Order: sequence, then structure tokens, then C-alpha cells
Amino acid sequence: MEFIRGTINYIYEDKLIQKSSFHYIIPAVIGLVFGQLSPVIGGICISSSLGEVPFSALSTVEPINLIFSAIGCLGGVGCGITISKCSGSGDKSIAARIFTRTVIALVVACALLSVVMFAFADPLLRFLQATPENLEYSRQYLFVILLGSIPTVLFFSGDYILTDDNDPGLVLVANIAAALVNVAGNFVFLELLHLGVGASAFAMVLGNLFACLIFIRHFKKKDALCRFVKPERKEGDPGIFAALKPGTPMAIMYVMFTIQMIVQNLVLSKQIGTSGLGNSAVVDNLVLFLTIFTASTSEPVMPLASSYFGEGNHCGILLVKRSMYHMGLRILVPIVLVLVAFPQLFIAIFSVQDPVMLESLPFAIRIVCINALFTFTNDSMVNFLSATERERLANISYAIQIVVNVGATLGLARVVGMDAPWYGAMIANLCSCAFLLFAGRLSKGFVKQYPENALVLTGGHSDAEQVESWHEDTTKVLGQQKTAMVWEKLIEPFLASDDNKADQLCSYSVIQRDNGDTAAILRYGGHTDLKHLIIGEEGEDEEDEEELSHVYGQCVNSEFNTLRRMMINFKAE
Repeated sequence: MEFIRGTINYIYEDKLIQKSSFHYIIPAVIGLVFGQLSPVIGGICISSSLGEVPFSALSTVEPINLIFSAIGCLGGVGCGITISKCSGSGDKSIAARIFTRTVIALVVACALLSVVMFAFADPLLRFLQATPENLEYSRQYLFVILLGSIPTVLFFSGDYILTDDNDPGLVLVANIAAALVNVAGNFVFLELLHLGVGASAFAMVLGNLFACLIFIRHFKKKDALCRFVKPERKEGDPGIFAALKPGTPMAIMYVMFTIQMIVQNLVLSKQIGTSGLGNSAVVDNLVLFLTIFTASTSEPVMPLASSYFGEGNHCGILLVKRSMYHMGLRILVPIVLVLVAFPQLFIAIFSVQDPVMLESLPFAIRIVCINALFTFTNDSMVNFLSATERERLANISYAIQIVVNVGATLGLARVVGMDAPWYGAMIANLCSCAFLLFAGRLSKGFVKQYPENALVLTGGHSDAEQVESWHEDTTKVLGQQKTAMVWEKLIEPFLASDDNKADQLCSYSVIQRDNGDTAAILRYGGHTDLKHLIIGEEGEDEEDEEELSHVYGQCVNSEFNTLRRMMINFKAE
């Protein structure tokens, strides 16, 4: 499609995307530091207080944790992305109904699965490669995990949902609180009272329950999209499966991790018995540590990109992908280099004494760290696909990873022995990256910037010279009549508002959507909710806010990825 374009300058929109991303990344990093620190601290306490055999039980039961994580991701990511799209399009009441139905579905699924696993606990643990030495420890740990599955899944899914509903700060507080309760519980139960591994699992569940209670505060937020309403489905609402569909790639990813861990335990337990499961537990904790950086920089792609997708802004979607990938590499690469050079730094914290483990772990840590770069690349692309309704391609990529990982690990076990799981994971990641880049054509936007459907993309500070250039660009692409409406209903109210400050960075754009509609959009980092701008006509009820995104010629003022957005839509001619 040929466009008449005005100025295209990516720098201002890109700066605001980076500003928004820090609102997601910084709480995510801090929250994940505490969240992932909890199981690591639990492992350290079990290893130092009870020994390496009870410590190996963590590796045996971890696939069960990953299955509940998959359920949490399905609900959290699926519902969260749907809510972000509602934020972009303005469908507030649809978001509330989807949220309510999602919570109900998660509770029912967890309860049913926990009952089934409890009934078949011993056969399940033997399938997960529990050895005679650690079977009883694994059983104790598993029972507590199953009893606390509902708060664990609600906490896990709530992290995604509330972040996508513009409340990453509360998610941060909840993660810190859960971690502190968990760490304190592990210290008291194991170091002081010398209780068993089940006490460590109880400390984790207690922390998750405490975090869920903190989440309640979000529902008091005036403009929250997530709120509990009657769980009915109205005309135009997506079904529960359609709403959760964006979460299927990440849920499949956790299923893939589950299968990978089962195969990993199978290979390692056959190679070196319980010591192999100890190796697996150390590497699992390393993966948790690296997830702090891979997840915190790749997962914000979902709320950011899905909001632009709901807005119909293809240029913004690509800018999100490029900006977040570059930022993630700048954070992750130095950490990987340090651990590759000094793997003993990580081994030392677990007080490992087993000579077999001490000999084999350094190489495993190096391979896993290098593989984290490919994991981050995969996750970034998959999250981008999830945010733009291309989940099918993401699901295929994870299916490729599962097949390649299992096949490569089992095949290489005869050649490289206990190192087969690490090589298998890397080969699987490389195959998935190649599939997404070439078959999915996702290389676009990683390096070069593209205007896509942006007719105007500029910004700066709202001084007289900048505003005049916006006026000229808008007139060029929309004509004088529409430009006059933009000025009367969008620009002039903003210039008169408290948020118009000398140092306020703005992004101004005009886009043309796929259906031919056009929209003028002003984004800035203020906090004022200009309610008079979302009232269409005299006497219009504020509860009709969700319809205003579909009304032409009126200014909509709303929160957008922690920024403010003023937008006016024009119907295609």
C-alpha cells in the first residue's frame, strides 16, 4: 500500500518505548531476583542442612512445578495479552469478564490436576527418575507442592496479568514479599528447626499465598481493567479458549522444559546415579538465575507489542521488538561472559562436595550460559508472535524444540555421556531460532527500522517550533479539515494541561490502519487523566468509555504502557 507520508523520525517513539520498558523491566528484574532467589535459597538450605541426597529430590519434583507453571502461563500470558489488547482498543468491560473467567478456570484446573497427581504419587515419582535413596524426600516435597498448587498458580499468572494491567509496581512488591517469606521460612524450618524437605516446599507455598493476598490491592485501583464481575459471556466477547490462546506458546515452553528435565534426569541418573540428579539440581538453579535476565527483558515485549497491536500500529510493534532485543543483549551478555570465565562462582554457593559433580559441573555451566543467549532470542521472537496473534508459529517452534531436544539428548548420551542434556538443549534452541528467522520471517525489524503504516512519526518537546511542524505534517497527510479537528480536540487541550511541561518528551504520530481508518496519536509521560477528553457529547455516561475507541472525531485519553495516550480516530473515506 502506497502512503503519503510526512516526517518519519523514530527517535522519540523509540525513547518512549524504552521509558515504558523500564517500568516493566526494573520491577521484573527486582521481582525475579527475589522470586528466583527463593528456590535457590531453598536449595542451598536443603543442601547444607540435609545433604546432597535430599537436595537431589528437588530435581525429581521440579517437572511437577513446571507443569503448574505451564497452567499459570496459559492463564496469565493469555489473559494478560488479551487485557493489553483491550487497553489498546479501549474494551474495558470485556477485559473484566475475561479476567474473571480466567481465574475460575485456573482454580478448577489446579484442583483437578492436584487430586490426580496425589492419587498416583509414587508411580509418578518413579517415572520422574526418583531413586530409592531420594524417593521418600521427593514424596514429602511433592505432597506439599500439590496442596499449595492453587495459590502457586494464581501468583504465577497474576504476575503477568497485573503487569499487563499497568501495575508492575504491585507485582514487584508481591514478588519481594513472597521471596522474603520463603527465605525466612527456609531458614527457620531447616536451619533452626531442622525439619525435612517438605518444610522447604511449605515455605515456598506460604510465600506464594502471601503474594496473592497483596494482589487484592490491585482491585481497588480506579482504572484497573482486571476486576471481578459476573462471569458471563456477552456478544462480541472472545471465548475462554480464544482469550487464553496467546498464552499457549509460553505454556508449551514450560511443557517443553518439563520433558527436557525428565529426559535430562533419565540420562544423568543412568550415567552417575543420584550424583547426576544433584548435577541436574545445580543446573536447574543456574537456569532460574539466568531467567531473571532472559525473562525480564523478553517478556515486556508482550504487553508493549500487544498494546500497539490493539492500536493497529505496525510501526510501533516493530520498534518494540527491536528496542527490547537490543536492551536484553546489553544486559545478558556481560553476565554470560563472567559465568563462562568463572563457573566456580556458581558452584561454590551450593557447598558441593561430591567429586563427580565438582568435575563435571564447570563445563555444564559454560554450555548452559552460552545457550541462554539463544534462549533469550527464541523467547523474544515467541513473545512477539504471541502479542501479534501468531501463536501457531510460536507453537510450532516449541514443538521443534521438544522433538530436537529429546532426540539430540538421547542420541548424544552415547557419545558425550552426562553432557548430552546441555548439548541437546543448545541444538534445539538453534533449530528453533533458524525456523523463526527464516520460515517465520522474523528477522525484519531487528536491525533496520521500518515506517510500516505510519504516515507521520515525530515528536520532541512541545515548543512552538515542534508544534508547528506537527501541524504541517498532519495537514499534508490528513488535509485541513481533519487537522483542524486534531488541533481543537487533541493538541490544544494537551498544551493547556498540567502535563505540558518544558521537559516533557512527546511522540506524535499519524497512522493508517488496515481497514483504511486513520488516527492521530500523542503519547507522553504524564499522569493527568483528562476526563473531559473522553466524554464524547453532553450527558454521555462515563461507563460507555469502552465504546469511545470506536467513535470517530472524538479524543480518547487513556493510559498506554504506563504512558498517557491521546488519540482521535477518522473513518476511512
